Amino acid sequence: MVVSNVGIPVVDSHAHFVTFATVKMWMETSQATMEQMEKRVSKLTDMEHFTIPDEAWDTGQMWIDEMEKYGISAVGMMINRESWDEFNDARRRFPGRFLGYAMINPADDDAVDQVERAGSDGFQGIKLYPSSWDFHAYDKRVYPIYEEALRNNLLVIAHFGITIGSQANLVYGNPLDIQKPAHDFPELNFMIAHFGAGFLREVLMLMYQTNNVHMDTSGSNSWMKYLPYDLTITKVFEKTLKAGGPCRVVFGTDSSFFPRGFRYNILEEQYGAVKALCPQLCYSEEDVDNIFRGNILRLTGFKPVDMTGVEAESTLSCVDY
Repeated sequence: MVVSNVGIPVVDSHAHFVTFATVKMWMETSQATMEQMEKRVSKLTDMEHFTIPDEAWDTGQMWIDEMEKYGISAVGMMINRESWDEFNDARRRFPGRFLGYAMINPADDDAVDQVERAGSDGFQGIKLYPSSWDFHAYDKRVYPIYEEALRNNLLVIAHFGITIGSQANLVYGNPLDIQKPAHDFPELNFMIAHFGAGFLREVLMLMYQTNNVHMDTSGSNSWMKYLPYDLTITKVFEKTLKAGGPCRVVFGTDSSFFPRGFRYNILEEQYGAVKALCPQLCYSEEDVDNIFRGNILRLTGFKPVDMTGVEAESTLSCVDY
C-alpha cells in the first residue's frame, strides 16, 4: 500500500482537473487579461504565479508526477465538459489513480443525460454548485438528477457557501437545503464540500439530523476569516468529528492549478490537526485512516491501484459514533 509523506495512506477526495483547454475557455469567456488573472490568483489563492504555456500540457501526467512525489494513492477530480475527454484519456493511461466527479448544472437541458454519461463512463460522483448556479438543492428540477445519480450509484457532492470569486449567490448557499433531498433519497450519499464554506453551524446540524450527509475538509478554508468568532482548523475538526464522527468526515485538498499542483501544505495541516485531537477524542488509527482514505473509498466503491500497478488493499468498514 502506498504511504504518503505524512506517514499514512492518503486518497485526496477533492481536486480539480484543470486542463489547458479549460483555462483557455475561462480566459476567452471572461475576457480577462493575463495580468488580471495573475492578480486574481495571487489575491484569492495561495498560488504565487499563474502561467499558461504556449503548448497544451499533459494534465494527467502532471498529476501522476505530483501523486508520486507526495505518495498520494488516488485523487478525486471535478470534471467539466471541456476536460471530460482528456480526463477519460488520463484514466485509461493511469488506471486506479483518478476518481471522477462530473460537474452538473441543473439548468442544462441535458443535465440528466450528463449524469447518465458519468455513470456509464465509470465516474464515482457528480458535483453541484447551488450558490454559483442559482438553484436550491431541494428544487424539483434537481430531483431527476438525484434519481439518475442513485440509479448509477454516484456520490453527490455539493458546494454551498462562499466561493473564490464574488459570483456566489448566498440565497442558494445554505447547506440545510440538502436536508430534504437527503430525506427523500435515503440510499443516496451526499457530501458537502469545504466544511460548508462558511456555513459550518448548518453542516454540524445536518450531521445530527441526517445519516447520509457527509462533509469534506478540502481547501485552505479561508471562510474561517469571515465568521464573527475565531476558529482554527483544529477546532473545526473537533466540532466536526464530535458532530458527525470519523465515518462522515472526508479529507480533500481542493488542489487545482499548476505550477502549484498538489497542496501538500493542506495535508500536513489537517493531518496534524486530527492527530492532535486523537488522544482527547479517543479516535483510533483506523478512524484516522477512514478520514484520510477509507471513507471516500467506501462512499464511491473506488479501488486505488498503487504505483506498481497492484490494486491496493483496503479496509472499508466504519463503525459510526
